Amino acid sequence: MKFVRNVAFGTVGLVLVLGIVLLGSAMFTRNQTGDVPAALDNINPLVREETVYASTDVAPVRHFLGGGGEDEYVYVVKAVNARGKVRKIQFNAQWRLKPGKYLAVKTKGQNVESWQAVTQNTLPAGAQSLTE
Repeated sequence: MKFVRNVAFGTVGLVLVLGIVLLGSAMFTRNQTGDVPAALDNINPLVREETVYASTDVAPVRHFLGGGGEDEYVYVVKAVNARGKVRKIQFNAQWRLKPGKYLAVKTKGQNVESWQAVTQNTLPAGAQSLTE
């Protein structure tokens, strides 16, 4: 009986520690750019997917040649979700972005899964602050 109780307490303790680590990881990576926060958010089951919106009125923070010799540009942008909550994200593009445009960016925390150009009139009400 003592063994079963110890296993039960150990299991509950492990679940609690794992939950604290996952929640702490999600809070730690918020507004952090780079590969480590993106990788942590990608594997964290508590981080949900979300579409955020960004303006292309920013210069790339870095330019380099990719593995195939193609140009790669790294952008760090202010992104706004549909409810108007602002955060910073980082993503790569294989060309310079044209200023004055808008992007819909599908993310899982700080991990950018995809992005596409959208028009200003398709931005949700919460993201209209990008046009100001």
